[in-house]
Amino acid sequence: MVQPSGRSASLYLLPVEIAKSAGKRDPAVESVLEKLAPEDRQVVQAALERAEKTEAELRYLADHDPLTGLVNRRRFRAELDQYVSFSARYGGQGAVMVIDIDGLKQVNDKLGHQPGDNLLRRLAGIFRERVRTTDIVARLSGDEFAVLVPQSDTAGALQLGEELRAQVAESFPPSTETGAATISVGIAMFGGKRDVNSEAILVAADQAMYRAKAEGRDRVSLYSYPDEEERRGQRSQTTTARIRDALTQDRLSLATQPIRSLASGGVERYELLLRMTGESGELLPAASFIEVAERSGMVQELDRWVVGRALELLAERERDGEPVSLHVNISGVSMTDISVLEFIERRLDEGDADPTRCTFEITQTARVEDYETAAGFADRLTEFGCQVAIDDYGAGFGPFDYLKRIPFDVIKIDGAFIRDMPRNDADQLTVKAIVQIARGLGKTTIAEFVQDDDTTRMLREYGVDMAQGFHLGRPVDEADGEGLAREPV
Repeated sequence: MVQPSGRSASLYLLPVEIAKSAGKRDPAVESVLEKLAPEDRQVVQAALERAEKTEAELRYLADHDPLTGLVNRRRFRAELDQYVSFSARYGGQGAVMVIDIDGLKQVNDKLGHQPGDNLLRRLAGIFRERVRTTDIVARLSGDEFAVLVPQSDTAGALQLGEELRAQVAESFPPSTETGAATISVGIAMFGGKRDVNSEAILVAADQAMYRAKAEGRDRVSLYSYPDEEERRGQRSQTTTARIRDALTQDRLSLATQPIRSLASGGVERYELLLRMTGESGELLPAASFIEVAERSGMVQELDRWVVGRALELLAERERDGEPVSLHVNISGVSMTDISVLEFIERRLDEGDADPTRCTFEITQTARVEDYETAAGFADRLTEFGCQVAIDDYGAGFGPFDYLKRIPFDVIKIDGAFIRDMPRNDADQLTVKAIVQIARGLGKTTIAEFVQDDDTTRMLREYGVDMAQGFHLGRPVDEADGEGLAREPV
């Protein structure tokens, strides 16, 4: 069976091992440094050296639970996404287990948190020892663990779940310091004929776990999927035909979300968010159909539509004497399609839009297969006066390829580091490091998914330039006339 190649072995290297290669720098970076003035080159070199030395530690902190050393929820989701996609493409089955500790709260209440932490560490050790080297064990939350079991059938998953349950019960009899400890295990299968995404798999495993607890705890429960035909009838699946209909029947629209200055609080820019009207009149976000568009080769058409409408908006506001600055998302596929670049150049040449007010966002998680072509795409946009932003910066911790190969003006920090930042030391350290890198390179920073005042305050203290999120402004339908504020907000 072909194994997925996306997992990077370097994820598990210690910082000292990464540091050994810190002195090796990409020739492209050296070429850029040589063009800088001596004082600027010194600043950039210092920032890059600090980033290289801390990258492995940041990567570990961002992906691991500090108490048990297991991967955390964010990393587990990324691994699960990959294996689900792999199974869908190449076949095979796998399983996800969600494991809950029965009675951890009672241990903490009775004996204190130190014995509870010791219990968690010992359980993590048991799980690591009992699973295969290809399985992935994670701590999802306080008393909840998960195991990803790729290339497993139902019988194998049930056997492993029962082995874990029995081992825990045997290791923690009533006479131990913590008393008897048991686990409830929920299992959900994926692959084969089941067409489900990673979120649905986790929800199914979680439901099975709660059923195990409801049935008496200390047991294993397997999730039973509804009939395949019934599921297909219940869900609204976006298809290529529906995307084509939306393009030809004027059922695409844009929402605008403000991007605020953290220094002044005023709106500096707006991000344009693509929406599609569904068959029942509901507005569907791009996330619900963009993957289908990429697979079917239609994403370039969607990108052309968005760019065309964005340049029209810029020109309209310019003529009204009320100019705005807009962010437009471009897929990795479009970046390597010369026809999309030619379309953008033609619209910029022929229209009245001010290119300096248009920023093209390139997601750092996009599947950019040809970096040389993508870099040329970004170069041409900047020659016209447009800006380029790296979106989802830090996701998957492969950021240096983009810094070295893609010319850019703006770094948008991945929302995974922002959502829980006030309560997560690793996220705080990561955001500070990204700001430091951006400052050294003279780039602008924007934080996404800001949800509260504490996060806003901390981002301001860290020196982040701008931010967006529901707390700072929800997306508004551009057609309503209220999406692009006439006055600073």
